[in-house]
Amino acid sequence: MSAPTTDIEIMSTAVILLGKNSFTTIDDADEFAVSVQKFYDLLVESELAKNSWKFAKKVVDLSQVAAFDPDYAWYNTAYDLPADFLSLVRVYPDIPYQIFGKRLYCTTTGRLQLEYNHNVPVTYWSAKLSPSVTENVNLTQMMVLERNTAKSIAMYVDSQNSPSVPIQSDPWRAVRLNGGFGRFGNSGGINGWG
Repeated sequence: MSAPTTDIEIMSTAVILLGKNSFTTIDDADEFAVSVQKFYDLLVESELAKNSWKFAKKVVDLSQVAAFDPDYAWYNTAYDLPADFLSLVRVYPDIPYQIFGKRLYCTTTGRLQLEYNHNVPVTYWSAKLSPSVTENVNLTQMMVLERNTAKSIAMYVDSQNSPSVPIQSDPWRAVRLNGGFGRFGNSGGINGWG
């Protein structure tokens, strides 16, 4: 049996592992498989967003929002996040920022790069769905252990795609060494708050 290469193949393999019938389209699937299909996209996006998978990362230059006036705290600039944005890895240059909705707020103008997680086609990854929908407790426990082992191995292999990078930012120490001054503001505390 070859590794699944489509969403349907992954869902079909998952339901087989849970003791249900396989299917080739949702139209010929039973009610259980239809339920799996309804949760599939949420599960995929959740797994890609909360883990640091190299294959699901992308780096782009952000587009600055023209005529932006947020009237919020010290932010005076905003950049639109990409449509396929799931979760942030880092920004470059390393600056203070906040994400609100589909925009990144900051005090910097000019080129700003974003490294982030996004959804990628099935051909880039292999997966098994969590057996949370099965009614067999023993099968659920066995599948969770198997999934966690496979996930740990996959994350280790994926992490070998780039070298370790030391921490690039240490704002707590910078504020302490600068007595609350420096890039975080000019009075009393971080950005003048406090």
